[in-house]
Amino acid sequence: MKRITESIVAILIYSLGYISYLLSVRYRFILGAVFGYVLRKFSKKRCSITLDNITQSFKDQSTEWHKTLVRNSYNNLGVVLSEIIAFQHMSDKQMTELIDFSNIHLLQTANAKNKGLILLSGHFGNWELLAYTAGLFSGIPINIVVAPQHNTFANEYINVFRTRHNNNIVPMTNAARDIIKILNKHGAVAMLTDQAANSSTDVSIDFFGRPAITYEAPAALVLKYNIPMIIGFAVRQDSGKYLVNLEEIETHDLEYTKDGIAELTKRHVEILEQAIRKHPEQWSWQHKRWKT
Repeated sequence: MKRITESIVAILIYSLGYISYLLSVRYRFILGAVFGYVLRKFSKKRCSITLDNITQSFKDQSTEWHKTLVRNSYNNLGVVLSEIIAFQHMSDKQMTELIDFSNIHLLQTANAKNKGLILLSGHFGNWELLAYTAGLFSGIPINIVVAPQHNTFANEYINVFRTRHNNNIVPMTNAARDIIKILNKHGAVAMLTDQAANSSTDVSIDFFGRPAITYEAPAALVLKYNIPMIIGFAVRQDSGKYLVNLEEIETHDLEYTKDGIAELTKRHVEILEQAIRKHPEQWSWQHKRWKT
């Protein structure tokens, strides 16, 4: 039964992906809106989590504003999905036409130090496009830390374009050893750090006025190995094209201590929050980010 289900999902993903690839940006947005509507209507529990996250994070806004943001967040998620399933069919040229980096040289300069580096982002805008094209524009192979999909075909389908331009996949399960090996070879590691972490091993950081358990590994690695930490987000513009502005986070005043790790984690979380406040509809509010 599982094989049959996975086969059906495979046919759907490939077929819808090819259809999405053929569409213009405008009509791909419409397809994405349909995906978003379906996700919102057929996952009541996740939709409830989304509304609660938004309500608790923007207490000064009205109930109608909260509900509108829920719809817009799902619409964004649908658009991202419609783009991701189309990527396998796109050429590198077509993908680079979807995104601009205002300062890709920042990544190249950091990499030229030959120490290794950490590139951070979140489930914001199109994070998959960001990870892939960061390597494409900079010429730097990016090692992308990912959580494998439950569906085998979906996992392989996404990984085809993720690894098409010298990028590599680092499965999140037991990723620590692989990441250390990469950094020891002065490689670049990209990871998303905006999901709930382990309360017994990670650090609690204020996020939208509430404590949120946050992965401390990125900050710990940066301070331990004395390597650059760069953060960026693919922000969708009105045209449908994404714009990325990278930022190197200051670390020279911090030491590899518990307090230093907490402070650096706080710094990158604050940058994420600032980006979300500017474009709240482009972040994925569907996660249980504030687990206790």
